[in-house]
Amino acid sequence: MAFAVNQPWIGVILSPGDDGSIVIAQAQRNDFEPELKGGERLNAIGSDTTTGISVNATDIVEEPDTLGSYAELNAFRRQQSALVDIISENRIWLDVTSATEGTHRVYVAPQAGRPAWALPFEFWLQIFVGFAGMALGGWVWALRRREAGPFFLAVSGVGLMAAAVSAAIYGTRELALPAEQLVTLTALNQAGSVSWGAAIICLLSVYPRRIAPNAVLVAVWVVSGLAPWIGIAQIAPTPSIGSYTTIIVQLLVIAGLVAIQLSLTRRDPVARAALGWFGLSIMAGSIVFVVAIAVPLLIGLEPQISQAHAFGIVLLFYAGLALGVARYRLFDLGAWAFRLGSYLVGAILLVALDAFLIYGVAVERVPAFGIALLVLGLVYLPLRNAIGGWFDKRPGLTKQGFPQLVEIGLERVPERQSAKWQALLVETFNPLTIQPTTPAAYAALIDDGQGLVVPGHSTLPPLVLQFAAGGRRLFSMHDVGRAQDLVDLVAHALNSSDAHEQGVRKERTRIARDLHDNIGAQLLRTLHTPDVQRKDAIVSETLADLRDIISNVQGDGMALDEVLAELRYETNERLALAGLKLNWRSSGSPAIGVSARLAHTLRSIVREGASNAIRHANAEQLSIEIIEKNNEISLTISDDGIGFADAGPKPGHGLENISSRVLGEGGSLSITGASGTRIHARMPLLEGSIA
Repeated sequence: MAFAVNQPWIGVILSPGDDGSIVIAQAQRNDFEPELKGGERLNAIGSDTTTGISVNATDIVEEPDTLGSYAELNAFRRQQSALVDIISENRIWLDVTSATEGTHRVYVAPQAGRPAWALPFEFWLQIFVGFAGMALGGWVWALRRREAGPFFLAVSGVGLMAAAVSAAIYGTRELALPAEQLVTLTALNQAGSVSWGAAIICLLSVYPRRIAPNAVLVAVWVVSGLAPWIGIAQIAPTPSIGSYTTIIVQLLVIAGLVAIQLSLTRRDPVARAALGWFGLSIMAGSIVFVVAIAVPLLIGLEPQISQAHAFGIVLLFYAGLALGVARYRLFDLGAWAFRLGSYLVGAILLVALDAFLIYGVAVERVPAFGIALLVLGLVYLPLRNAIGGWFDKRPGLTKQGFPQLVEIGLERVPERQSAKWQALLVETFNPLTIQPTTPAAYAALIDDGQGLVVPGHSTLPPLVLQFAAGGRRLFSMHDVGRAQDLVDLVAHALNSSDAHEQGVRKERTRIARDLHDNIGAQLLRTLHTPDVQRKDAIVSETLADLRDIISNVQGDGMALDEVLAELRYETNERLALAGLKLNWRSSGSPAIGVSARLAHTLRSIVREGASNAIRHANAEQLSIEIIEKNNEISLTISDDGIGFADAGPKPGHGLENISSRVLGEGGSLSITGASGTRIHARMPLLEGSIA
């Protein structure tokens, strides 16, 4: 930053014109005399104390090593120093040409420093790429400090930083830099580039498999260290050959190492997956550089993208490389690789077709790019989508899988249930082996994706699946989600089946309780009634109670006083036939209403209490008190019989049924037997009951 801003600043943004001239794209200051406008052409620059110098597009070339010969490069450097001498003056002039005013002279006083805000986007992009690459490499090395692979990745990050930062300074200069600074920055850029390549070569020589001894690694660095001097000493035929030949050779070596590592790791899924990240990330970035910059320069064409933008693309792949080394989301390689690779191929095709139309068919640049983009959209993208749909096809739960889940949920034999569950997992993932494992809360990857833990549920044991697709791939995060979905679905099926079974058992218990409390009491009442007509009436009432039991008393509400009146008459008749006296007391609002369920509960409790007094208590009288107050019913049933011991009542269906009914209404119950039996229950009235 200090180096970039401590340069004389004219206050213009310059760009090359189509005819080799320099175009003033924008004036960043408003103190030009006269006003300087965008679109005017810069012809010459000078001052009152120096001789003017004519300028052209070569003077603002982004990468000096792209010039055709060392003679041109040396002339460029001399021109740069001369321009620096001029813009270091207190006041300079610019000879410009506009379409309306013709050629005229504009004066300005250059500032001693360039404001940070005046630095172009390309400068910030390359600075970000350099430091982000170094930070990613350092991050991975910090995670795996004892391994050689991450160390070389960190070294490559330093090389990337050196190359990107030096290029950011000289590639985004306003107009000129001193020749000695250009030489230093260019040498630093070349050293950083070959250091990046040497570090990646060493990385692939030791990871995932070590295929080269330390002596070879040392030789790689010695050769790479000498290579930049070929360009610095101007030994190569052209600057492009001196700068880019070493890089291309390194990339070819890297491609060969990727192929060797692929062969060595063919039986190691984890290593192959890691290498997939390496191969994809490194080769993608390398192809962009070679196709877009190096090859066009070596055959005498212009670079197809700017050096700054090429660094930006390299950073994307460098991030993928770092993730591969750290083995973070390693197992999503397949779809990720295809998407990234297909985008890369699309970009290469676009650049290649654009270059063919410009240099081969002589189409103008703007129409050529439009035609290339149209062809890419009409031909390549539909083909890419079709291939991608096939490649990224992820089998989910098939139509056969849903019946299997239902069968698992309905199966009651644990052995057969477990066998059907494993069969579904085999159909979905096709693992090499399935083994029991320790309980787990959620599905998860283990052993870098070699295994998939599937949690158990109820009668299904937790399992670990080893090697998906018959051992042809690792498990992915998508497999984790799919396994968890299957577990959730089968858990829902099992819970639904259990809930159904519990409902059936609960309904059976309710029917048995009602038959015991109500139908039993009514039948006992019938046995003790001598009047035939009365027996018929009681039988009719019993049938009505039976219908209520079957329909689970889902009828409308009714008035409390009507319920109590019928219950008093029925209870008094039963007790009289058995020789017992009834003491009945009830109070409450005559308009209060109770639900059919609560009315049925009251009848059942009173009937059970009366039945117990008749059959077990040896009592002479039974007292029943029912009081409605504060939206609550208090029911007390007591007799003067023998009661029961202090240890409590003997267990039986009658008292258990009373307790279940009271608790089912949200009430409370107490039963004592010190001086006869006393049952006291409190139950809330349902809000909104109608009389």
